[in-house]
Amino acid sequence: MPRQPERTLDDWLAYLERIHGQAIDLGLDRLARVAQHLDLPLNRDGRDRPFVITVAGTNGKGSTCETLRQLGLAAGARVGLYSSPHLHRFNERVVIDRAPVSDEDLIRAFEQVEQARGDISLTYFEFTTLAAFVVFQQADLDLWVLEVGLGGRLDAVNLVDCDVAVVTTVDRDHQAFLGDDINIIGREKAGIFRPGQPAVLGSPDLPETVFQAAENLNCPLYRFGDEHGLSDDALRWRGGTLDRGRITASVPLQNQATALQAFSFTPFTLTSDQTLAALNRVQLPGRLQTLYRGDQRIVLDVGHNPHAARYLADRLKGESWRIVLAMLADKDIPGVVDALTPIAETWFLANLDVPRGLDARTLRDRATLTGAQCYDSVAAAIDAACADPDGRPILICGSFFTVSEALDALA
Repeated sequence: MPRQPERTLDDWLAYLERIHGQAIDLGLDRLARVAQHLDLPLNRDGRDRPFVITVAGTNGKGSTCETLRQLGLAAGARVGLYSSPHLHRFNERVVIDRAPVSDEDLIRAFEQVEQARGDISLTYFEFTTLAAFVVFQQADLDLWVLEVGLGGRLDAVNLVDCDVAVVTTVDRDHQAFLGDDINIIGREKAGIFRPGQPAVLGSPDLPETVFQAAENLNCPLYRFGDEHGLSDDALRWRGGTLDRGRITASVPLQNQATALQAFSFTPFTLTSDQTLAALNRVQLPGRLQTLYRGDQRIVLDVGHNPHAARYLADRLKGESWRIVLAMLADKDIPGVVDALTPIAETWFLANLDVPRGLDARTLRDRATLTGAQCYDSVAAAIDAACADPDGRPILICGSFFTVSEALDALA
């Protein structure tokens, strides 16, 4: 009998899309049963294990996690970063030290999870999260930085007991799963807190349920604006300050201050020069990323909820923007459009041809943008926005998928 060809990474990812009836199925019971078979270092139970920082929040997770990775590397630690979603290749979600892991490492981890799960059904995200943990465990790392995918309490990442928990921001997103009540959303995100372990907050504006959760678990709580935060001329955290003018990274300084506060609880140490160098190495594609097509200035951002859109509008105010927008159907489209309207000159709406993606005309109707132009693809919308150069910059936003298509079109 001829040997069956081995699955490629793309084969595995297509398979994982099919094996569970729901794309999102919050809960940790099924994961815990599989993880037990994999003997993953989930608990602070006395055995030697890496230091773990878990980051939850509506926005700001990506830049906070990337700052933590750079700080760890600058301190000489071996660092694993798990994040989602990705822009181009799945491998971007699982990074060890300075590079995404190989297809071969991911495939080996998928095979181990598949064997361990038996007849236990896992979602795509659950399966891939366990695989990331397997990769990290086998790489013998010093620091794990874990980004929550959705919520916190019931997210697959929360299977691991963290040594430091970070909540960056709390606002409305994923309402179908987290609801509209900001206090309930805050309680879900604070579900990553662990008894007696530091909880670091990345915003001064968080619901009371976050503080209540920390109090109930006797967590040392570090509020943004107290030990860590920003002043007119400095970024500060527990044990350090830096001149804001020396920091050149384009990510929000608020998130870098939060990352520094969380990192201060690790066993790793940094000089002031090492800290500054680490902060300035932080680069995140698709976060206020500036590109040019000829002389045309284009800014790309993955922002996809009203909180992110308000931040974008504040950062980009003072200019009128041509906005290329494509979004998923389950997002707060009127909220995003309302937030961006003060900086918008013209709207170019595009179809998003992915699961949950919205076609441009439905997007126009839901946003009540009656005069907006509609296009079959993000690439076509970009071409139209660039067709009449008048010095107006272009903003492309609405989804990770939108930015991914745009980067391909602009390559």
